[in-house]
Amino acid sequence: MGPSERIEDTVIILDASRSMMRTDFEPSRIEVAFEIIKLFIQTKFSLDPKDRISLLIAGEAPKRLVSFTHDEDQLINSLEKIEIKGKSTLHEALSFAIQMLIAEMRKVGGKLFRIFIISATNSLEFSEDLKKIVKIAQGLGIFIDTCKFGKINNNNKTTFKQMAMLTDGEFGFFNNNKAIINAGKSFASKKTIKQPNEFYSQVKKDRTPLLNEVALSLRRPSLGEIQLLMSGKITENQKCAICYSIKAPLTGADFFSEGRTCPSCERTMHISCAAQWAKKSEFKENVFRCPFCFFLLKVPQSALSLFEVNKMSSKRVKIIEDEKTTEMIQVPVQEISAIEASCSYCRNIFSNTDKVFTCQKCNSYYHEHCLDKMITQIQACRYCGSQIIS
Repeated sequence: MGPSERIEDTVIILDASRSMMRTDFEPSRIEVAFEIIKLFIQTKFSLDPKDRISLLIAGEAPKRLVSFTHDEDQLINSLEKIEIKGKSTLHEALSFAIQMLIAEMRKVGGKLFRIFIISATNSLEFSEDLKKIVKIAQGLGIFIDTCKFGKINNNNKTTFKQMAMLTDGEFGFFNNNKAIINAGKSFASKKTIKQPNEFYSQVKKDRTPLLNEVALSLRRPSLGEIQLLMSGKITENQKCAICYSIKAPLTGADFFSEGRTCPSCERTMHISCAAQWAKKSEFKENVFRCPFCFFLLKVPQSALSLFEVNKMSSKRVKIIEDEKTTEMIQVPVQEISAIEASCSYCRNIFSNTDKVFTCQKCNSYYHEHCLDKMITQIQACRYCGSQIIS
């Protein structure tokens, strides 16, 4: 199969930090970036309509706007949804993009994978952490193309150039509108076949200790989200997706103080519940797979201190024991067929051959094997958050 016949999956990473609002490029840096993206998309699909593109933004936090698609209109129309704010999060967005491409590698072979970064930032340093992430992309055979524009800054220019050089990608630097006008077209050309090294086979077998380096940080709620949570306007999506409670079972903290969001699937969870999940994972003790989308996530080391003995006062422990405890009671076999709810853990219905238990506190139901998993993971009812006592 020749290079022109290979399907490519490309993740476009657009810097959406505040620096993109500057007007040293007409009408503004962000408008120029939009034109680069549009030309890239149009040219890419004219070369091969089977190629796919996904769009990530790196603003206040990395965010996926569009999953892999070959729908040109969907990609271009999504640019209207971009909010420009915060500092650049290109480092985290690169980790996000690599994880997205790894998921595609596991599905179908014979593709080429690339990341196209468009940025005007001068704040990205080629740190040791960033080098590790780029080395992972290099080992996986992922091309990184970088389009840097703005004022000349040799140190930052070198960072983008090195990312491209290490992965056999393309680098372009532009300091005026005339030079950048056709950048989107020039970057869209097909890549030649690149053989990944032995690290790729590790990924295929899921023996991936180095992938700890591309774990994504859980997103903190914005100020507006915190105000909404503090007002008491809670929805199901703003409860913890691990324990299904507003208050954290381990600490008793409210969701507005402990709530975090998976940047991939947008599921919310308590930081302490996430730390408990990480403790039981096969990765580093603060790294775990999201229970819902399986992206690698990480919690700060400080969250793990919640498990240290005597971190909570005996008075606080007593309050939790008195107010947030429950027992799981087995449902008689003859009553199982009358249960109209599904299992609060796996969401599947019950059959007469199942052993079923109900929470004394909230009357939610669980399969016996689901209850065992839940007790191992969080020691609490997933629906109401009450700690389970024997």
